[in-house]
Amino acid sequence: MGKARRMKERRGTWLKARHGAVSMLLVAGLSAGCDRRAEPAREQAPAATSAAPAPPQAIVSAAPPTAPGTRVLVREEVVPGKLWVTVYAHALATPGGSLPLWTYASEGLWPLGQREIRFSVKREPSEGEGAFDRQLFDVYKLVYDMAREKKLVDIHGYSQLGGPPLLGRDDFHCIVYGPPQAVDGIPSGAPFLTALIVTCEEEQLAARTGYARLFARLGASARFYPTPFWTDRKRAVETRPGDFEKTLLTKAPAAHLAGVSVRLERKGGLANTSKTDGFFVPGDRVVLRVLPRGAAELREAAAAKVSEDAMLMLLEMDPTAGTSLVWYPGQPNPTVIVCPTAGGDRLTANYLFLTDKSEPTATASEDGFGLFFPEATWKRIREAFIAGKPITIPGHGDMPEFAVEHVSTTYVSPVDGKRYESEAGWDEARPAGEGSTSKRSGQVDASIVLLTSQIDMEQRTTVEDASGVMKAIIAAVEAQVGTSKGPSSDLVVECELLPGKRKTFQIAQRPTADRPFAQAVHEKLEKIAIPEVKGPVKFQVVFKIRGGSKRAMP
Repeated sequence: MGKARRMKERRGTWLKARHGAVSMLLVAGLSAGCDRRAEPAREQAPAATSAAPAPPQAIVSAAPPTAPGTRVLVREEVVPGKLWVTVYAHALATPGGSLPLWTYASEGLWPLGQREIRFSVKREPSEGEGAFDRQLFDVYKLVYDMAREKKLVDIHGYSQLGGPPLLGRDDFHCIVYGPPQAVDGIPSGAPFLTALIVTCEEEQLAARTGYARLFARLGASARFYPTPFWTDRKRAVETRPGDFEKTLLTKAPAAHLAGVSVRLERKGGLANTSKTDGFFVPGDRVVLRVLPRGAAELREAAAAKVSEDAMLMLLEMDPTAGTSLVWYPGQPNPTVIVCPTAGGDRLTANYLFLTDKSEPTATASEDGFGLFFPEATWKRIREAFIAGKPITIPGHGDMPEFAVEHVSTTYVSPVDGKRYESEAGWDEARPAGEGSTSKRSGQVDASIVLLTSQIDMEQRTTVEDASGVMKAIIAAVEAQVGTSKGPSSDLVVECELLPGKRKTFQIAQRPTADRPFAQAVHEKLEKIAIPEVKGPVKFQVVFKIRGGSKRAMP
């Protein structure tokens, strides 16, 4: 296998615009696909202790369940009694037509502490369904052998093969690993990585200038946001002359931080601009999003001597964003790739540069952001990084607000104590569209927690139907709050939609249960018209009533 190291081992022209982003942003290509979905949330039993869970024992099914249109071609026992690889034939619907794929999925790496690995390969029109490449089974065997020696690969890691090239392409000798991207019809019973086969020059581009840079380029070429989960053997190479000489990112020490991402939030999206001479406009907000797996690396990078005056962070793509910066050498203006079905109010980037300066200044260049703070403010930010704590620095004028958010990957239901794990983290969501916001400011604030994976929801119902029920629940609670008096509290309404237009509701409230109030809410909920669904759809609506209890939700 040559090399397989964790990316952790690698330490190592500002934009000009006339009138804001509209005149600056040249869309690289509206992506034909849009896959913002990470690994589906997995329900787990209530935890007995706070200790980190050990990898589960292998649980191997004779025939993994699949969705319609997905077929199991073979289930290979790569390591007798230890490692299996299932090859699926399926297709991705795109505006340009059906894209046939093979997907390889492992079972048996996770008990060794190595995330399971998935390869997907685009099938050419001349290839039969059974013509998948068996060479990848040997790669899985090598990964297994290395995992037994505790040589693990992870997000933003890579493997380099010293033997024959992969998939019959002479320059395919490297593999890069990205966050999990769920695929319709392919089951997941353990954490996994999405593996892409690339040239070693492309891997060096990612290693030196950021994995998000490579992934965004692949997304632009494939017209798929945020990046294709498959390997295309016919695609062009994504490296360019000047990749290392013409970028700012090779001029200073940089820290690769898997599990950390940055996004720009702009109300109304990038088209909402005001008169400004720079990229940022009044009201913008830059958020550094930190997952538990990224907190230690951020702390380590911030504590390093080289970070006393400045930090250059190469980051993941933010899973909550629907737009990403993409950069090529010689590019005169910033370019973005977009998810056509997502709002443009969140823009993710490849890097964030932070340093001190006498006056606060914000800039954007290539595919990232630079924020300059007064020395005392930069010191506070760095101390927050080292302490692992959130911090918010207010913005003013076209200097955006800067916030550091630590996002949990575990959600404990206040209703029944069940734990749900989501590798991409749990973020607040609100039903979109007319009537989605609270009508009684200061009385009721609501957010949504999806307990059914987005993939399953899309197969079982429509966005309009699910959102309609969510809005009806919010309206029912708002109506009852408007006719009652009581203290501030938190209220959780758990709803499960079932085939046959059936539904179940459960309610939890704190700090104390107001039974008459809960009963009145329940009676209103029972009157909500329920749409037909093709399978169970479960979610929670979390309310803060009259400001809430001021206690953090689980």
